[in-house]
Amino acid sequence: MRPSTLFIPLASLAASLASACDPSTLNTTLYLYPITETGTTVFDVARLTGRGVCDIGRANLMADVTIIPNVGQTLWIPPQVCEPDNTSCLIPDTNRTRTCIYGGPRLYYTVNGDTYDVIARRLNISTAVLLADDNGANYTATSALPVGTFIKVPTCSPSRCVIEPFDFTEGVYLDLARKYGTTVGQIMMLSPTYNYSVSLYEDTGASTPTINMAYNCTALSSNVTALT
Repeated sequence: MRPSTLFIPLASLAASLASACDPSTLNTTLYLYPITETGTTVFDVARLTGRGVCDIGRANLMADVTIIPNVGQTLWIPPQVCEPDNTSCLIPDTNRTRTCIYGGPRLYYTVNGDTYDVIARRLNISTAVLLADDNGANYTATSALPVGTFIKVPTCSPSRCVIEPFDFTEGVYLDLARKYGTTVGQIMMLSPTYNYSVSLYEDTGASTPTINMAYNCTALSSNVTALT
């Protein structure tokens, strides 16, 4: 399901909480929420717990809140607030015309909930180009893709990124992408098995994750070629 569809009831919830909010009545309990049913989304968890989806996303250092958790995983539920954030962590679904990514990598590893359109949005490239480049004849732009397969991504030449280890201590990947000049998809490609972490929840005692980070991804010429 598209994030814009899921956002509608959450927006209504946020508006009602903010309009008549008494902070003393908020649930400030911190706890872990287990995923027990297949297909439960982070948006579902936000609705059921009265939290903002982006508040949950940042509390769990998520790659992307649209990734569907697996049964058996647990999410840290942060304190309830008067104005839940359900928008700032969502990747804008704009008119994407780019035909390649700057600097690589080349292969995207699919996760739960992926479609060609979702992947292209994370990479800020045209969905049609991604479909054409990866033999997408068996899938539409919105067909669910099998988890754990590699999708070839067209790379711009000449272009580059600086890639270094990064201690991920706050935010979601969209925050990092905006700050460091890359895309959510490229960060995911560099640490393909990472989804989220409950390390910020004090009772776990876990260290915050180290991921591979792409910085300052840019074209090296005004005339680039898409390598497929």
